[in-house]
Order: sequence, then structure tokens, then C-alpha cells
Amino acid sequence: MKYSNFKFILAAIVAGSIIFSSCEKDNPTGKITLEVNTTSSSTVNLKGTKAANDLVFTSGTITIREVVFDGEVGATSVSRTIEQVADIDYATGTVTPEVVIEVPAGDYTDVNLGIELQDVNDDPTVVIEGTYTNSSEEVIPIRFEFNSGEVFEANAASVSIEPGADIVGKITFDAISWFGTVTSNELDNATQTDGVIVISGTSNTTIFDKVADKLDVDTQAVFE
Repeated sequence: MKYSNFKFILAAIVAGSIIFSSCEKDNPTGKITLEVNTTSSSTVNLKGTKAANDLVFTSGTITIREVVFDGEVGATSVSRTIEQVADIDYATGTVTPEVVIEVPAGDYTDVNLGIELQDVNDDPTVVIEGTYTNSSEEVIPIRFEFNSGEVFEANAASVSIEPGADIVGKITFDAISWFGTVTSNELDNATQTDGVIVISGTSNTTIFDKVADKLDVDTQAVFE
């Protein structure tokens, strides 16, 4: 009697394994690896003159806590959330540790890639550094600090994910664009802290408000 029960249980386990294996084959997946593109090598001239008023950002760190992928496959909505604290090196775009999202394979439309910033204390989670050449052609260090649980959202019209594929979801953080509404006159007259133009929630707040308004608006995403 016990032997018969054991055979029944064993047969059920085998059958369940076959069904599970079949489901895996019927629902293949692909992977999206998060990468970041920055404007660390770009310079913008705020006044159009040859030498003065150049603004460039070359280094910094962006700390994130969560990445969300949303998209539509036919009539099915797919959403994946990865909760993982990671640092983005603004100079290189490197994400440490690597963030990988596994999703069902398919042809996606209305794709959204969201990145939430870390927000646990008063330390800034976005620190971007560079230089500003003022109207007197003095090169002054500049630092932008941002501390909030802001969510960067970047959209793509469509993306195709093949079974077993490992594609790249690349999001652009463009600090040059964030400063797009800031004038050379504002930076020329900005308060300096120990010789540095600090743009933060407590320093040069008028400039900070302009930059903060552009943070989420100017992000873009592409899938490669």
C-alpha cells in the first residue's frame, strides 16, 4: 500500500516537472540590461561666444534604488520591478552593480523604463561636477546636488525582445540639457562656496529650481 502511494507521488512529480518544463518553453524570456548614456564629454556655450560661458560636466554619481519596466505585448500588459541600490558613474555611464530585468519575449509597444533615485537621508543622490567659464574667462568649478526620490521616466515606442536575447536598455542622463534654461548671467552672478558654484536645494536655489524642473522631462531611452 505504501509502495503504491510512493509510485503515485513519484508519477505526480514527474508529470508536474514535464508540465513546468512545457510552460517554460511556451513562455520564453529575454533579458534587458540597464546601461546609461551621459553627456560627460559635451560642452555647451551659454552665450554663443568663443571662449567665455562654456559649461561642461565631467564626473559625478547618481544613486538609484529601483528600476521598472512596463510594456504591452498584444493585449497583455507586462510590468517588472527590480529593487536594487546601484551607483551610476556619470563619467562613464557604468552601473554598479549591474541591473538586469527578465521579461517575456515578444514585440512590445508603449514601453516605459523608470528609474527611481535613492532617498534615505539628507545626502544628495545626484552629484554632477564640472566647470563653468564665466564672462571674465575664469574657469570655476561647478557642482549640482539633488536629493529626492525623483523617478526618471523614459519612453520608447516599441522594442522587440527575442527568446533568450540579452538586449540593452539605455537611458540618457543629460546634465547639459538640465541646465538648458539657465543663463550665463545667472551663473556669472551665482554664489560661490569655497570657490565652487554649488547648485542645490539650499544654494543658488533659483538656478536649482530651473534645473530640477528639467530633470525628468529630458530623459530618453533606447533599446539595442
